[in-house]
This record gives sequence, structure tokens and C-alpha cells, in this order.
Amino acid sequence: MKTKNTALRSTEERNTGPTGASNGQTQTAWWQPWKKGLQLAGQLVVASPIGLPAKLVKAAKYLNLLLGVWDNLEASQKEKPHTEHQQDAP
Repeated sequence: MKTKNTALRSTEERNTGPTGASNGQTQTAWWQPWKKGLQLAGQLVVASPIGLPAKLVKAAKYLNLLLGVWDNLEASQKEKPHTEHQQDAP
């Protein structure tokens, strides 16, 4: 049964998408394309020359802010390796 095999996969495997991509692309998490799409949509709404409702523009600005913070948190987690706290003796 396919559903039984799918349920046995780890959370990390489910988040990275299908394994063995044959087109040479690197594996990305399933939410990355969604996040990029939301970023693009938010930028288009904020930069649109037509008069959109103010609430929509404000929501798009907050969405862009949230996605920017999320990107920075992901980047900072990739930069810093997890190390133990070291205390210097005086």
C-alpha cells in the first residue's frame, strides 16, 4: 500500500520533497516555492501603479516584512553551527 509507505517516512523526508530528482535540481523544502510566490505577490501589490484598497496594500507590506524576517532567520541558522556555550574564566 502506498499510504502505508508514505506514513513511514520521516518528517525530514516529507519536507524535502521527492527523492532522486532526475533533472539535476537540488532538493528544496516543499514550502520554498510557496514562500517565493508569496514574496512576489506581495511585491507586486505594493508596487502596483493602480489604486488598490489601502488594507490590501498594508497587508502586503506586513506579509513582505514577515517573509523577510523568516528569510533572515533561516540564513542566520545556516551560518551559525550549533556550538556549546563557552565561558571564559577571568
